[in-house]
Order: sequence, then structure tokens, then C-alpha cells
Amino acid sequence: MTKLNGKCLCGEVAFKVEEPAHLDSCHCGQCRTWSGSVNMSLDFTMVEFENRKGLKWYRSSEWAERGFCSTCGSSLFYRLVEDLSKMSVCVGAVQGISDDVKITKEFFIEEKPGFYNLEGEREKLTGAEVFALYGAE
Repeated sequence: MTKLNGKCLCGEVAFKVEEPAHLDSCHCGQCRTWSGSVNMSLDFTMVEFENRKGLKWYRSSEWAERGFCSTCGSSLFYRLVEDLSKMSVCVGAVQGISDDVKITKEFFIEEKPGFYNLEGEREKLTGAEVFALYGAE
């Protein structure tokens, strides 16, 4: 499988990930506040770090934490604290994602504001369905 390069805006965090088969999007209030809009990400994957100098983690809930660059502030990762080896990676930090990759799930659909809609049809999960799927509450 093809490896893609990822990094924060300033390069103090650099990594490689497998090219994704699909993307997810989250409309929860935390993700929208953290990313500035709908958060689009690669599903949970292994991340191979090349530079972690600026990487910091913020515990955003009992079950998850978010990774960001402490130098430039780029939003980069989301992971469940029960399995720190797998991370959801913000799409904007990864270079070279194929135009053929589609969004297959929208999370926290009941929290999506009415002023935007993502094109296309896909599975749309409520917060309760997300917690049931990933076992976090």
C-alpha cells in the first residue's frame, strides 16, 4: 500500500500514513470548535512519525485526546485513550490523498448546523450510534 506524507503547517510534526480507502467526517461541537468547521479525517490508522518535536496532546474527554502542533497550532490527530496506537488523522495535514477517496460516514449528524451539507450519500450516525460503535461513553 502507498504511504503518504503528512505534516503540520510549520513541519515540527511530520509523519507517514497508509493511503486511506475512505474518509470520515464529524459534526460534533468539539470537532467543529477544534478544526474550525466540519472535521474530516482518515479513519483510525497507524501513524509513522518522522518528527514529533511540536506534538502535544489535549485530553478532550474521558475517552479521547487530540494531537496538535504546539508551534503552529495545526489540528492533527484524534485518538481513543484505550488504544493510543491508532489515530484518526485530519485530512488537511496529509498530502496526496486521491480524489477518488470518498467520505463514507458522517458522525454526530444531529449536531450538524443547517448552514452546510456534504455532497453525496453515505452512512450518517448520531452521537449515540458513534458511542455504541466505538464503545466510548
